[in-house]
Amino acid sequence: MKKLQPTRMCISCRSRHPQNTLIRLKYEGNEVIAFDGKGRSFYLCDVCGTNEKKIKGLVKRFKQDA
Repeated sequence: MKKLQPTRMCISCRSRHPQNTLIRLKYEGNEVIAFDGKGRSFYLCDVCGTNEKKIKGLVKRFKQDA
């Protein structure tokens, strides 16, 4: 039997993609950093990672400086 690939949801656009195609990040302190295996994390798709409007929304959501 072939195993199904896990799907995850992009935090910005709410679309579902295979887990290996998404970028996994986490919010620690006042920074958004790459996930290191500890704590809670979120996924971001490639389209939202390059879209200026989506990045501005994430900056506002996490209260970051541009």
